[in-house]
Amino acid sequence: MAIFKKERLDVRAETALQHTVLLVDDEPDNLSVLSSILGNRYQILQAADGQEALDMVRAMPNPETLTLVVSDQRMPRLTGVQLCEQLCTLSPNTVRIIVTGYIDIDAIVDSINRARIYRFVIKPFDRHDFELTVQRSVEAFEMKRKLDDYVVNLESKVEQRTEELQLRNAQLQTAHAQLEQLSSTDTLTGLHNRRYLLSALEKDLAIVQRAHQSPLPEGQTASDQDLLFFLIDCDHFKHVNDQYGHDVGDAVLRAISQVLRQVFRPSDHVVRWGGEEFLVVVRFVARSEAALLAERTRAALAVMELLLADGSRLKRTSSIGFAAHPFVANHPEAGDWQQVLKLADCALYCAKQSGRNTWVGLSAGALADGKEPVQHQREIPAQLARGLLRVEAPQPPDHLRWV
Repeated sequence: MAIFKKERLDVRAETALQHTVLLVDDEPDNLSVLSSILGNRYQILQAADGQEALDMVRAMPNPETLTLVVSDQRMPRLTGVQLCEQLCTLSPNTVRIIVTGYIDIDAIVDSINRARIYRFVIKPFDRHDFELTVQRSVEAFEMKRKLDDYVVNLESKVEQRTEELQLRNAQLQTAHAQLEQLSSTDTLTGLHNRRYLLSALEKDLAIVQRAHQSPLPEGQTASDQDLLFFLIDCDHFKHVNDQYGHDVGDAVLRAISQVLRQVFRPSDHVVRWGGEEFLVVVRFVARSEAALLAERTRAALAVMELLLADGSRLKRTSSIGFAAHPFVANHPEAGDWQQVLKLADCALYCAKQSGRNTWVGLSAGALADGKEPVQHQREIPAQLARGLLRVEAPQPPDHLRWV
């Protein structure tokens, strides 16, 4: 191979010398001629036959760096096509040129299919045409190499981008979940808020409706699928804010929320309804349990104590009103949950008017059919008298004050 000083090489020559060309021919004169033609532009390797060339490629640490093989066809031990066919596996990107003095179209087509020959050069050949063929072969190799590098780089970038998108998607999902949690949570107490209840209650109401309209499994009754609405209000809460300040008032509300979490089940909806008022929806129980739950809640709140900064203890009682949904068990389609909530609110008002630290429940009377919903607090005594409503409370009914 000819040796040139670096300063005599142009950019194209320097780039070309990065490419290695393996010349294979069993005639030394042919190897000498081909080397003289290509030696000033490429790194040249020589082999005396196909088997020697194959052994040489196998011994290379990186056969894929071999740019081009120019091989004679007719050689002992291994023909040019047989050599190129094995190179398809050993160094698939290496460009393969066969030099032959015989023209057989069928053999050429078969060789192209089996050995993926890039070009056939027919002897005798024009030097300029041969150099141009080799140059195009090297350009094809370089283009394939750059394309492979681009694909690998692109796949790497796609993989990296995919990971970034997956991470960003996970972050967005987390942020969305946090935002959803914040939008449905009362920031002071950590309880659910009205927005949450309006969303969650829709499914519960559908379950209750089906339970009261469809046959149930043996041993289960529709009354086991009631929703109990409890409105709970802290007694004399305004006095707390006026006497101790709003910070203490906030602490009282947080303490009440903790008590409610302990009294009711995690599956129940415990909601800060507004101000010092809380709403609890007990899910899928019998309405006959409402009074017991109301008394348990009242008692737990009555013994609640808040330790103040000066060492004193603050206690506050609460009043409770409740009603069940569906309000008329035999007519589940009559009335909606807002009407039940209104009755619970009327019961709460009665509890506060009747001395506080107590509970009052309203349920459907024996003659109720759901066609005369309560429109105002003052209507309740008349509906009680007519048997449309029934009241539950620790004190006698004649001690209750409705207005």
